[in-house]
Amino acid sequence: MDEHQIIAELKTQGIDLVTSIPCDKAKGLFFALPEEFRHIGLTREEDGVGVSAGAYLAGARPLIALQSSGLGNMLNAILSLTVTYRLPLPILASWRGGETETIPAQIPFNRPLPAILAAAGIGYTIISDPDNTGAIGEAVAGAYRESRPHVILISPDSICETGTTGNLPPAHTPSPFAFCYERDWHTPRLTRFDAIRAVTNLVADEILVSNIGVPSKELYAARDRSENFYMLGSYTLASAIGLGIASVRPDRRVIVLDGDGSLLGSSILPVIAAAAPRNLTVIGLDNGVFGSTGSQPRPGCDTADLRLMAAGAGFEQTATVHEPWELETALRASARTGPSFIHLRILPGNSAVPNIPISPVQIRDRFMETLARGR
Repeated sequence: MDEHQIIAELKTQGIDLVTSIPCDKAKGLFFALPEEFRHIGLTREEDGVGVSAGAYLAGARPLIALQSSGLGNMLNAILSLTVTYRLPLPILASWRGGETETIPAQIPFNRPLPAILAAAGIGYTIISDPDNTGAIGEAVAGAYRESRPHVILISPDSICETGTTGNLPPAHTPSPFAFCYERDWHTPRLTRFDAIRAVTNLVADEILVSNIGVPSKELYAARDRSENFYMLGSYTLASAIGLGIASVRPDRRVIVLDGDGSLLGSSILPVIAAAAPRNLTVIGLDNGVFGSTGSQPRPGCDTADLRLMAAGAGFEQTATVHEPWELETALRASARTGPSFIHLRILPGNSAVPNIPISPVQIRDRFMETLARGR
């Protein structure tokens, strides 16, 4: 099979958004994917799980394409997000580590990979016959029919590439960018619950995606809405989910309530900046601690500057705020001028709010129904 046959099979199955990190054993395929599909390039594989989840919730049919080694970075995200919320996720993986593998580091994880996937309860299909392109379509269809993840392991020996491979892209000349910054941090005034309540008082039909743990519980307690997507797991993926939703639904404003630890543990900011959704605002709730695990201080609590990180990643609209009126001003200014990043410095501490009383599938269903009605 060649890359054209694989792409034709994916199109037959209605795939309309692909996230990817390339593999050198399938160069032609990874060159072709951005030309044939709405595409979001990744720098970290688990971000694709979040983007795909958001895209599906918003009405798309996403797929992730990568090298099989990346599955090791994705397992927790797949189980705590894709499986927990019963979301479909086909993953097309160039399978490394076989008998002809020449790189030792590719062998320990990849050779036993089918057993690893089986132990995790993740379905998989092995493609070793170059004439069996139809098995790819069957696996994709099964993932969507059964609302589950399914990994398609394609042996590099079964891919016969016909497209251009190995050519460097033309030299890129970035547009001019100037940024004058003087950090003005002072003592925060708001707790996270105060900040979340302030945001909920400023929204109408905007989509809200909240970070895992206590932030989602606080959002539910502050103002439960069907436009809220509550994360119950999947550390670092809140902004990736927001990117997936915003990319598919440019008609809806998306606001992500992310955490400082989550953002520092992710590589999603440059991906968002490159995708450039004008309808996406990320609020980095920075209390300097790992709040949901007991408020242990996080690394760099006095030095890491989330606004500078966002600006360096390519966000042109950034702000640091401490006061309620500053938050309101920044939120209003960021509407439809995104992607925007608001660094909201807050006090540490968790409020005594109860667990969210609705199931992951109920959260999924009412959220998707609300977005579908708004088309």
